[in-house]
Amino acid sequence: MSDETARRELDDAIKEFGQAWARGDVATLSGMLSSSYTHTTDQGRIQDHDGWPEYARGRQGATTEIAFSDVTTRLIGDVAIITGQNDIIGGNDGLSNRSLRFTQIWVRRDGRWLREAFQATWLAEH
Repeated sequence: MSDETARRELDDAIKEFGQAWARGDVATLSGMLSSSYTHTTDQGRIQDHDGWPEYARGRQGATTEIAFSDVTTRLIGDVAIITGQNDIIGGNDGLSNRSLRFTQIWVRRDGRWLREAFQATWLAEH
């Protein structure tokens, strides 16, 4: 597979994941996590493959939108390191109309991209 194809598939996976999180689609999210997934919240709490979807389940029915900006992707074989900013807009979950910096690690297994790790830092309101 060419780097261009891998990047396109990765970009599609990242967007699908963000949209699923915004609406609380736990089935889609769970299917896109690696079995060893870790999620570090902006408060330093670590959630694993089983714990994080439970958090996401609380978002079911949310109307939040997520915009991506300042995204940089480093592709190293079947591993991708993505850094960027999410602008969270709308909804009524207490997380809306805020921005965060993120680092995501994705791995390509069995022909598809899975999210391996995530770390978030809320940005000060500007």
